[in-house]
Amino acid sequence: MSGAYRNLLKDALAGGGFAYTVEVVTPEAVKEFEPAIASILELARYVKDEPRVSAVAVTDRVKSDHDHDPVEIAHRVAEACGKEPLVHLAGKDRGPGDLDRSIERMERIGFHNLLLITGDLLKSPPADRPVRYLDSVNAIYQTKRRSGEFLAAGAVCPFKYREEELLNQYLKLGTKLRAGADLVISQIGFDMEKARELTSFLSGRGSSAPVMAGVLFLTAPRGRYIRKVGLPGITITDGLQAKLEEEARVPDRVHSASCRRLALQIVGLKLMGYAGAHVSGLHTPQRGEIERLLNLVDQLDERYSTLDEWWEGWRRSLTLEDGRAVHTAPENGFSLRGPVFLPPDPTGAKPAAREYIGFKALDMLDHLIFRDGSPGAKILAPLLRSADNSSGLGRLLCRVERMTKGPLVGCRSCGFCRLPYTAYVCPETCPKGLANGPCGGTRGNLCEFSDRECVHNLRYRLSKAAGRLNEMEELLIPAAPESGRGSCSWINHFKGRSPAVVRI
Repeated sequence: MSGAYRNLLKDALAGGGFAYTVEVVTPEAVKEFEPAIASILELARYVKDEPRVSAVAVTDRVKSDHDHDPVEIAHRVAEACGKEPLVHLAGKDRGPGDLDRSIERMERIGFHNLLLITGDLLKSPPADRPVRYLDSVNAIYQTKRRSGEFLAAGAVCPFKYREEELLNQYLKLGTKLRAGADLVISQIGFDMEKARELTSFLSGRGSSAPVMAGVLFLTAPRGRYIRKVGLPGITITDGLQAKLEEEARVPDRVHSASCRRLALQIVGLKLMGYAGAHVSGLHTPQRGEIERLLNLVDQLDERYSTLDEWWEGWRRSLTLEDGRAVHTAPENGFSLRGPVFLPPDPTGAKPAAREYIGFKALDMLDHLIFRDGSPGAKILAPLLRSADNSSGLGRLLCRVERMTKGPLVGCRSCGFCRLPYTAYVCPETCPKGLANGPCGGTRGNLCEFSDRECVHNLRYRLSKAAGRLNEMEELLIPAAPESGRGSCSWINHFKGRSPAVVRI
């Protein structure tokens, strides 16, 4: 069935046009399928006759941990509009096998547009088993190795305001691009200086990958909800919310003001070199709103021909009635000072002395004991190659490993020790088990779970101090295989059973 639907998104990006995708949210699996997708199909039928919209984007596991299958919904959407959709696949509570099965189904249908994300935290984690997350970097690499026909998109959140969490986003983006990502889609944000920072960073690094911006039809009630639940990765400042509340006091203005701001934002993104807008918040079949938005963008395109003119209009749109300017970023937030950040400012984030001493000690032990040709490897390799994880010796070594490494780095006996590649910060201590960098849910350097600092911040500080930041975007680190969990990584290492870390 390949080619049954028009891939207008791929065509628009290849042709240098400005692409629009309109996001729909998959309904919860507990809802009856046909009634639950009725509004989505109505929107798809509208999109069929709207040439400016390249694709409907179908989300995955947003409303609940068990939404209806996005591939099945995407198939119904394509049948209704004749355009190939953009399918989101989240890694939460999924592994490589789950991704392979979804890709295989997409290939049978003739779909090739994928946005691969790690996904937010599970809302109701099961009590009887651990939850795994398929890292988006590994998902992109797996997809592109399977078939170069896929348009694989990776996400990034430039709307971060601490050095560690911002540069972690850019480093991981570098890994995604090296892994084969064809398209970059930014998280939703309203700080246009940060939007410009992203394109400046990519152009400064010589990247030719097109970038689409996640944008949202933002109203006062929606802003209140996002601020209340702390939607991962989205920042709505007090000043921006005050502007929304001001507009909400004039009922006739609320939708027109939100629509105009969104249209103005899209015009600015065009002038900054973005390749498209990934529009959220218009997923109900409100035909008038979509058409009004796109018409308004066309009108404003003619009004603002330069970025300087646009900035003046954007600032006016973010001015309160009393004349105060609305700031869309937190005060004293960290920003890049240039397009290429390596090496970063040495006066910035640093590891604590004890953290760096621990890192150097563990690195020395690794070089003495585990590296090929080291004194320890010459002794241990012949002994451990003959050992078996299921034997008494194997079980004893697993306990010894956990007892020694547990207090030092939080070892969970994953069977595949990736410490030498992660600055000796155990990826298993990340609640999502991510080894290639953080998800997009951090805020103020805190993990999305809000009860700890993101472990990747420490990895960043240690790598920076050791002059090894390049490894954070050059190394692709596989996940620990489920079959090896609970076994001794020392045995697996010397037997050659550990997955290969790839320099890409």
